[in-house]
Amino acid sequence: MKNLSKTILLIHGAWEGAWSWKETVAFLEKSNHEVIAIDLPGHGNDKTPLEEITLDLYVDRVKEELVRIGKPVVLVAHSFGGFVVSKVAEEMPGNIEKLVFVASAVPYDGKNAVEVFTADEDSEFLENLIYSEDKKSVSMSRETIKNVIFTGATDAQIDKVIPQLVNQATKPFLVGVITTEANFGRVPKAYVGTTLDRVVSPKAQVFTQEFLGIDADEVVTLAFGHVPLETAPEALAIAIEKLATSKSKMIA
Repeated sequence: MKNLSKTILLIHGAWEGAWSWKETVAFLEKSNHEVIAIDLPGHGNDKTPLEEITLDLYVDRVKEELVRIGKPVVLVAHSFGGFVVSKVAEEMPGNIEKLVFVASAVPYDGKNAVEVFTADEDSEFLENLIYSEDKKSVSMSRETIKNVIFTGATDAQIDKVIPQLVNQATKPFLVGVITTEANFGRVPKAYVGTTLDRVVSPKAQVFTQEFLGIDADEVVTLAFGHVPLETAPEALAIAIEKLATSKSKMIA
């Protein structure tokens, strides 16, 4: 049976930009979906100064795009993008047909991202960050990028990725997000898990799925590392399409 065409809005994670979705977009478009990937402020081609970047600025950019699109979308978020879209869904639930989290961390109990990653005892993320002298941004070594973040990537892929990564503002990581059942809770949700993930551990991903109340048939698990956008774009596109076109309904 042919899948119905969807409007899919892709939100990248920390350090990255819309460019990280390029190959996934190409695969999704082959199935006639309308696919949009945007740069969050200070990422990709967006030149917002690092000192101006906040979680709310990220959220406002996504909300602006939802207004521009003008119809409910399947909103897909990778990694820290899960924090961004959770706040977006709390504020604009009617604009979202479904949330699809890809190897995402999500807020719970009002925690900020640092607190969520700290609670993930199997994550190797925080311990490998390199803070700027003023603590306003973080970067990573090539070794961390290759072995922890882009697990499974080739040296050629890493050489291509590194020049496109930006220094990540720390301020968005330090803001807690509160969601409610009335808003965030009524948006259908799905999850793409990654079994070789060293950033959001598989154990933490299962916890997240259970916390969000995601049914097993709304989970696709890939045997890749944290960034299948780069290491397995076709498999990721197939997973996103499956979840985007499944039959789950918005909770009244």
